[in-house]
Amino acid sequence: MKTRVLFEMETSAPDDFLTLLWLSDHPDVELLGVVVTPGMADQMQLVRWALDKCGREDVAIGSYTPLANMPGALPFEFRHVSGFHYKVYGEESIKSHPIGHVWWGAELMYNRLSVSNQGPATVLTGAPPKNFGACLESYGAGLEGCELRWVLQGGFAGDNLVEPAHRLAKFNGRTHCPSFNPGGAHKATLALLADKQIFARRLLVSKNVCHGVTWTQADHAAWVVDCAAAHQADMFQWLKVLPYRPEPAVPGIRKGLQWLRHGLECYLRDKGEGKAMHDLVAATCVLDESVCSFVEVEVERVKGEWGAHPVEGTGTWISVAGDKGRFLKVLAR
Repeated sequence: MKTRVLFEMETSAPDDFLTLLWLSDHPDVELLGVVVTPGMADQMQLVRWALDKCGREDVAIGSYTPLANMPGALPFEFRHVSGFHYKVYGEESIKSHPIGHVWWGAELMYNRLSVSNQGPATVLTGAPPKNFGACLESYGAGLEGCELRWVLQGGFAGDNLVEPAHRLAKFNGRTHCPSFNPGGAHKATLALLADKQIFARRLLVSKNVCHGVTWTQADHAAWVVDCAAAHQADMFQWLKVLPYRPEPAVPGIRKGLQWLRHGLECYLRDKGEGKAMHDLVAATCVLDESVCSFVEVEVERVKGEWGAHPVEGTGTWISVAGDKGRFLKVLAR
């Protein structure tokens, strides 16, 4: 049975967009919709372009900002999209792509997650959860009994939770740390963490674990081989694809995965090794929680920094270690 996923994202860096490509046509994912923070016109155009390129014209998109629905010229002088996206995937192609219909994000989330749409669902958050927070505020009562799981990329598991063998030197001695996604909408995050009615489970894929799963040339080479094996594709044809080729062209390997490979290769070419895999780690946990080890906790925010301490019965779990080998295998699906 497919995992029903609704994805909340932003576009200021490559991570969320690469995650969108991976999710878009994944055979084990029923993508219920994509909501964007803040959801300006250039962001919505990029997301629509990606979904359409992966053959997912059926997936609805939503914005936290109603301005995304306004007709007329797109305000590219006020760019909310990282230059990475245009450079790697083609500025002309993206900027000429029609946006189509854009929902108000909170309404789209309620429409897709409410009890009228039967079955458990996961909200994957790779951005400040502004759309999800607005959905809770406006439609919370209608989400009760929906068997929701929330997977948030963010939060922090400090030395009080992480075993010494899994600690990163940059975070030694810390129990609290700033974290972009929960910090960018701290009131919404705290409200979602406090809710006792709508969640079956909450998973925070913590900052320190994400920083420990980095992408290298060796990882990339091994992953490309894993992809060919997982999709039973022609190994030689998949490996001989010209570096940085922008258009998916290998039969048997889904388009989203080919676009993802292109993005990762371009990143390695331009930036070098050592990219923390942030949202992709969280996304793989949606399909296989064993990518990370989790501890049940109560999350707290102290002077703008996030931490957690062990408490049973909260329904909130935070990652304290990551399994990179498992991550690579799940990412190859």
